[in-house]
Amino acid sequence: MRRFLTLYTFIASVIFLSCKEKSGPITGPDPITTLANFAPVNGPKGTLITIRGGNFGNSVSDISLKINGLSAEIKSVKDTEITATVPDKCGFGALVLSVNGKEFTSTEKFRYTYKATVSYFTGGQKGFADGAPDAVKFEGPYKIIFDSKQNFYLTDQGNCLVRKIASDGTVTTIAGTPHSGFQDGKGDKALMKFPIGIDLGPDGTIYIADHQNNAIRKVTPDGTLTTIAGGPDKEGSADGNVKTATFKKPYGVKLDQAGTLWICDTENGLIRKISPEGQVTTFAGSTPGFADGKLREAKFYFPAHLTFDDQGNIFVADKHNHCIRKITSDGTVTTFAGKPEQNGFKDGTAKEAMFNQPSNVQIDKVGNLYVADLYNHCIRLIYPDGFVTTLAGQPGTAGYAEGPGAEAKFYYPQGSTFDTAGKLFVTDSFNNRIRKITIE
Repeated sequence: MRRFLTLYTFIASVIFLSCKEKSGPITGPDPITTLANFAPVNGPKGTLITIRGGNFGNSVSDISLKINGLSAEIKSVKDTEITATVPDKCGFGALVLSVNGKEFTSTEKFRYTYKATVSYFTGGQKGFADGAPDAVKFEGPYKIIFDSKQNFYLTDQGNCLVRKIASDGTVTTIAGTPHSGFQDGKGDKALMKFPIGIDLGPDGTIYIADHQNNAIRKVTPDGTLTTIAGGPDKEGSADGNVKTATFKKPYGVKLDQAGTLWICDTENGLIRKISPEGQVTTFAGSTPGFADGKLREAKFYFPAHLTFDDQGNIFVADKHNHCIRKITSDGTVTTFAGKPEQNGFKDGTAKEAMFNQPSNVQIDKVGNLYVADLYNHCIRLIYPDGFVTTLAGQPGTAGYAEGPGAEAKFYYPQGSTFDTAGKLFVTDSFNNRIRKITIE
């Protein structure tokens, strides 16, 4: 009997302890943070954006937010809602939310709404004169480039000159004299014929597409003009050494970081390049026209200017095809925005948008493109997804007016360049002015 009671007591104790363990608190997985959506999906700097989800906590110090890589200021945090202000010029991109060090990326992207204010910089009179902004005269300023010393250089097409603009708008002539010709030399001994494209090397050398002379030329820092390749009696499309290569009415030049000079060989419909060793090759294009495809299968019609992004893509203002083309790093030519072979004006998605002879394209730090839309007399903005909007100017209305973007007027804007502060300077060719666009 005693042995039975002992066994009974042992079994009861086991059952009691087992029941006691099961009746305690049940632990499960940690609460899962979720990012459901955000609103609004577009807006300017300072817009209050609301992010909805779950398990955000309530501590601002545990939360951080970036929109397209730029930090946003967190204003408030609740368990299911976060508010933050949109950072300056954040472009188009996803929201990346960090909660206690864990990141969540939105599926939808935010589109920054840019504002522009157009103001006067220099020029305004037709003819030729150096001097202060209100005294200087131009004859169709065309392309413009900015250097590291706060100076600008431009091609004054009608005057056949390369000119320099100081940060206060004062203009001097670097090379050429106000009549056309073809001659190497220093200062006013040099002669050009409708110079258009311009770019600047790290040593201060200025590269020029001498349009009517079918030549690529350069100006050294002491003002001496020499011919790199081509000439007025060498019209053609021959590749080879710079001494034998030929061009046909080149428009744009662009120097890359490796020292290769890229050329929009405009009337040939080609994208070409000159290596640092002096070899000219054709990179893309075949005969003038329109076709997407691999490099030499593609067709351009009056390519006017090109630029590069950080991923190795090339963007081309394909002037007479009325669109912006993209050459990817794998050598594929596509239409990035605009309706090929159709001129007009329309904002909207890449396939809906319309241009009228885009002549220049620039790119900013977050991948937006800025287009001088020549015959629409305005400056257009293209987001990285190809969506097009008008930044400044009144589409189809030529004139001269400063002020907010929609009130400003241009008269055949041809070229543009950014300064280090992110301001866009535009050659307003028929107004013979250089205009400044402050972008916010």
